[in-house]
Amino acid sequence: MFERLSYVGYTALFCLPPLVLLWLRREFVEVLRAKLRAILLSTLAVTLYGSLLWPVALERGAWAYGADRVTGIELLGYVYLDDVLWWLLIGLLLSSFVTLSTHYEDEGIDIVAREVRGLWAGFVSAFRGLRVVPLERNSTIHVAVALFVLLEALLFDLSATEWALVALAIGLVLGSELMNSAVERMADGASPERDARIGLIKDAAAAAVLVAALSAAAVGLTIFLHRVLAALS
Repeated sequence: MFERLSYVGYTALFCLPPLVLLWLRREFVEVLRAKLRAILLSTLAVTLYGSLLWPVALERGAWAYGADRVTGIELLGYVYLDDVLWWLLIGLLLSSFVTLSTHYEDEGIDIVAREVRGLWAGFVSAFRGLRVVPLERNSTIHVAVALFVLLEALLFDLSATEWALVALAIGLVLGSELMNSAVERMADGASPERDARIGLIKDAAAAAVLVAALSAAAVGLTIFLHRVLAALS
């Protein structure tokens, strides 16, 4: 997929997302920053070790990759840049994770189990929020329309791209409607009496649903109108 950048590309694909998870979150960054020197030294040690070992593994046939899948750039005429980047990112990822897990283990916390439980609780809360759908007239209308569109999509045998557009349009409308319901309830709870500012907030949330619905209608017309006309003729 990445052609000559395949080695670098797949290395980035598998290493950068978990690194972002570790280094973007403020709670984790505070821990990692306090141990930054140790992390960098560990990363450097792993990178040097791998960079020295990997050319030997290549020469002995213990490791191999296609010449058309690497940059071909050699550092000091000894090791490919691709290998150095792989060991650098792997070293940084391992050093960061070990630092975090050790820190929380010292506090009696299994950080992996805690994060999994938190993620699961978030999913449960999200699914529980779907109970607002039958409470709203517009939500039930949107669900009914979405079901109709999905049945039409099955009937007309859409392409993968058209299915993606339909799914995106449906998700955009339903997501906007759920957000609108949440905003309306928060606004009513904050100010039960009629307030111009609260009214504007509620109107803006409703307008967001309208924009999403119009966009979805445009997608639906583009995909289905010519098929329906052809079927009727």
